[in-house]
Amino acid sequence: MPAAAPRISVVLTTYNRAGVLASTLDDVLSQTCADFELIVSDDCSPDHTEELCREYMRRDPRVRYRRNPRNLRMPGNLNAAIAEARGEYVANLHDGDIYRADLLEKWSGALDRHPNAAFVFNQYSSGEPGSPTRLHALDLPECIGGREFLLRHFTTQWGSPVFGTVMARKACYDAVGPFDPAYSFNSDVEMWARLAMRYDVAYVAEPLIQITPRENTHVMSKRHLWEITVDVRVKRRALELLAPHDRLQRLRFEARARARYAWQVLPALHHARWADVRTALHLAATGRDEIPQPY
Repeated sequence: MPAAAPRISVVLTTYNRAGVLASTLDDVLSQTCADFELIVSDDCSPDHTEELCREYMRRDPRVRYRRNPRNLRMPGNLNAAIAEARGEYVANLHDGDIYRADLLEKWSGALDRHPNAAFVFNQYSSGEPGSPTRLHALDLPECIGGREFLLRHFTTQWGSPVFGTVMARKACYDAVGPFDPAYSFNSDVEMWARLAMRYDVAYVAEPLIQITPRENTHVMSKRHLWEITVDVRVKRRALELLAPHDRLQRLRFEARARARYAWQVLPALHHARWADVRTALHLAATGRDEIPQPY
């Protein structure tokens, strides 16, 4: 007889970060809530990720290791892992971040109390381990209507108030479809908007996760202008659906978007990225953001 499906599937996507993966696995496996499976989804890492994960599989039967036959990038890697998740709730986690021992307990409790919520997120801290951290917090109730959340906290600011680490209902993922590869590393932002269009959003007002810096990420990277463009596209799409007749709000949004593109000229000039300078000026002048993605 096959084993009963766990209540929670923890999906941990990873690529070439074996040096930090062990501490993340230890954080997950020491959670106060024990009814979960841990799916480690390896996007063809060239380091010793596979050997490390197989050792953890020998130690703990909750660990499942999968390796893509080819590099899918995120979100392809995330979609592949979620497709294999058996739990009612799916927790999306990143390698290298630091997770409080009651993370799964707090997340699942919030979804239990609010059956109309598609996903739950929380306050975050950020910074190097052992150093002073910055708190990322919102003034939110434990559950808020998704459309109200989008209008108050999503379309009114750049970036996403929800990081890539959430717990979502598997049924809601199935209902709205997979993470969209067209948005590449910003596909999670577009997914939270899609879910919030149809469902409530739950929130835990405690810093359950410490986000640690990625060694391959820099605010002035070549993809930064593309990331801004994707952010504008997602917010514009959400605003068009949420307030199709509010012309003033949309005009204000477009003005802020153009100002943001214009501001991006300064770092592009500083780094002598002349193609980015021309693109940013074009976007600021026209508001047209159909530039090709670099992936």
